[in-house]
Amino acid sequence: MKQCIYSLIFTVTLSFSVNAQSGIKLTDYYHNPIQYNPAYVGVSNGYFVKGTYTTQWLGFDDAPVTQTLDVQRRFSNNRYAAGLSILNDDFGAVKNFNVEANFGLHLRATEKTGFVLGIKAGLNNFSIDYNRLNIYDPTEFVYSNGNLAETKPIIGAGFFFYGRKWFFGMSVPNIVSYRLEDEFNRDIYNKIPHVYTTIGFDSNISQDVLLKSQALIQMVEGAPISALLTTRAQYRDKIGIGLQYQPEALYGAFVNVRFKSEFTLTYGYDMALSDLNQYANGNHYFGLSYKFGQDEKCDCENDINNEDRVYITR
Repeated sequence: MKQCIYSLIFTVTLSFSVNAQSGIKLTDYYHNPIQYNPAYVGVSNGYFVKGTYTTQWLGFDDAPVTQTLDVQRRFSNNRYAAGLSILNDDFGAVKNFNVEANFGLHLRATEKTGFVLGIKAGLNNFSIDYNRLNIYDPTEFVYSNGNLAETKPIIGAGFFFYGRKWFFGMSVPNIVSYRLEDEFNRDIYNKIPHVYTTIGFDSNISQDVLLKSQALIQMVEGAPISALLTTRAQYRDKIGIGLQYQPEALYGAFVNVRFKSEFTLTYGYDMALSDLNQYANGNHYFGLSYKFGQDEKCDCENDINNEDRVYITR
């Protein structure tokens, strides 16, 4: 019975993945802003490195698994930043692998506000291994031509506009559209641009506790608008506890601990707001970031945030 349910879920999700190409979950995007907004590059002075691992639907064979790596550097002039990000996303027979270069221009808009413009360029390799599927009719055109593997360009842009306690951002992580069709002109793979908007603000609960709240909104043609709402209480920038909620999709919590001043470890857990919860054991997120090499010559006196931008997530 469990295998039958999994097969049904896999079929529906595979169809959604191939045709709508929504990408990774919004909770993953929240913890990995560089994946949807290249203006996140240079979020900290010096070097910033972050790796993440996410697993979904524990209890199912071939459940989704995602790994990311983000390496970035804001240079000593405090104006330019560059970095490299890698994403590997596996769901059964479907795999996405991205390699992207990110570039950012950091400007001071007014005495109390800053502006960051980011661009990204890279490659996406999308593949389907039909040998991992239980195919009803292997003689169909889409299967008889062998496994599907396509490499396409990624070109994206975004910005952050921010103050000391608030920020607003918009981005399109890939403006390139493309599609693959079978012999009957039916879509096998349809990639369309996604638009992301994010807004957040900080408020002091006490001298030692900072409340960081954020909304991340995803818009794509042919699908309803999705929004992830998060709030996190941060104690002296050492430990944080947060809650996250995506209407009609999931809810969860996460905790981050900063140690030795440079490392931050994050763990998150969320559960689906659907019948899937009866069969899966939720989704787990692990992240580790490291900040180092802050340049003593950094021209930071003109920066409204001397160290980390207000929109940083560790």
